[in-house]
Amino acid sequence: MDEPHHAGTPPHRRETYKSTHGVHTAVEATDRRRKETVAFSTQHKELTLRSKRLKRDASLSSLGPPAISREPSRTSLGGEALSEAGPEVSIAPEDVAAEVQAAVDAIRAAKPVGSEVCLDTVRHLRQLLSNYDEPPFKEAVQASVAAGAVPVLVAALQPPRMDATAMETIFEAAWAITNLAVGEFETVKAVLAAAPILIAYLGGGSGLPVAEQCAWALGNIAAEDFDFRQTLIANGVVRPLAALLVGAAKALDSGTADIDDPALSAGTTAAWALSNVLKGAGREVGEVMGVEGAPEAIVRLVAEAPEHLATEAAWVLAYVTASHEAHLNRMVSLGVLPPMLTRLSAAVDQMLQDEQLGRALLIPLMRSLGNIAAGGGSAAVAQLLSLEAGPALQALVTCAGSHHHGLQREACWVLSNVAGMPGRGGVDALKAAGAVPALMLLLKESPFHVRKEAAFALANICADGGGGTGNAETLNTLFGSDRDALRALLSLMRSADMDAARLGLQFTEMVLRLLDTGAEEVEAVDGIDAIEAVQYGAAPPELQRMAAALVDKYYGADNES
Repeated sequence: MDEPHHAGTPPHRRETYKSTHGVHTAVEATDRRRKETVAFSTQHKELTLRSKRLKRDASLSSLGPPAISREPSRTSLGGEALSEAGPEVSIAPEDVAAEVQAAVDAIRAAKPVGSEVCLDTVRHLRQLLSNYDEPPFKEAVQASVAAGAVPVLVAALQPPRMDATAMETIFEAAWAITNLAVGEFETVKAVLAAAPILIAYLGGGSGLPVAEQCAWALGNIAAEDFDFRQTLIANGVVRPLAALLVGAAKALDSGTADIDDPALSAGTTAAWALSNVLKGAGREVGEVMGVEGAPEAIVRLVAEAPEHLATEAAWVLAYVTASHEAHLNRMVSLGVLPPMLTRLSAAVDQMLQDEQLGRALLIPLMRSLGNIAAGGGSAAVAQLLSLEAGPALQALVTCAGSHHHGLQREACWVLSNVAGMPGRGGVDALKAAGAVPALMLLLKESPFHVRKEAAFALANICADGGGGTGNAETLNTLFGSDRDALRALLSLMRSADMDAARLGLQFTEMVLRLLDTGAEEVEAVDGIDAIEAVQYGAAPPELQRMAAALVDKYYGADNES
């Protein structure tokens, strides 16, 4: 299972109080950006659902609609629909173990591997693992592992000769392993034994359908646990997955590929699997960037691919831009920003027409954009401040004003990083896009996780952008007469989230320093109590000293009238 400590990792954003509260190194900043990309992806329901994918069999009449919209139609490797009708009656839960045991024993007895009789037995077990309801899926998975299904499926992946029947057997075995890997931790741990063979088939020598099915299984394994991902990486999973993206881009460039093209389908699944492998990764992103044509393929797919493929490629881009800034700036130099901005605006327009459209692509695009705003060089800053970026910034403001808390939080995070870019250009761009009223409303009325991100954006705006120490006019305009907003921001000091508490304390320092009536305004919204909550609470010593210094400087004996 994924490591839970990532979920609380503070986000990476450009520091706005460097002169007062210390400098974070580039290494620390990059690490925060990478971990925040992981953290965000564990906190949204829709992203949890996409972490693993059960491959169902559409030919089984007892199945309802698939839970995942992007499901390949069930065909043979030759492209013809399978004739199997599936079970006519349900299997009672108490009979599942015996049924599965019989299926595993049949595979074990079927010789040689890759023969017609072997194919039939492997397909039967796969059918038992492809129907979520009949037989009960969880019981079928557990029974399969107990019956020794993994070793026999691994053997089925390795026929002594390679012909059409053998390749179909490999495909069916990989499909069964894919669905086993949807199971619990111990089940996936058992399935990990198949990983080296699955990786070997990614090269496409046995056909793209086989390569795609193996990528699907590997993506499910990678979604389960950090150590499993490291095992896959050590076995060389990254480069062949990236190569499948290159193949998809080439198919797209040919101008003849349709939505059902095998290369596009394999590229979609490979991109999804690769994003699961890269979750929490470091140097492995360098392997992706080192595959000939892979960076260019990511740009091409994000720019022009059908939405389901573009979405998965955008997730890969999110992890690439969350890694070393050299990789981030390489993607910028390849021209990834203009198509990202265009597709982001289009996705928001789609969402306004139908809430279910556009959102899947929107999330990884916002993640990537926030990463680029936080860590990009001068070329990235120039593009984000160009007139062409205006519609995308307005689209982000639209997301901040939506009623989806997940979109609100993501949009505020991006806006905070745009506001924190060097100079005040980002601040001016956000003001022109109408971001400030939306952020002020979220600060006062949204749940904590959204309010925190809105507060970061507003703090960067009041600081006058990255490297700024504060703009008294902006601060007075926004907070001088709006005590509800000031109270909401200063209340962050009471939070157990030290990232939020630090922000509240830093913002309080700016108010006290820049506003003529700052001390009175802070006291009026119970700010002194909030400062003392940091000073005498469980905050780190650094924050306690900062709080004590503010109390002494602005409310000590020397300030008494």
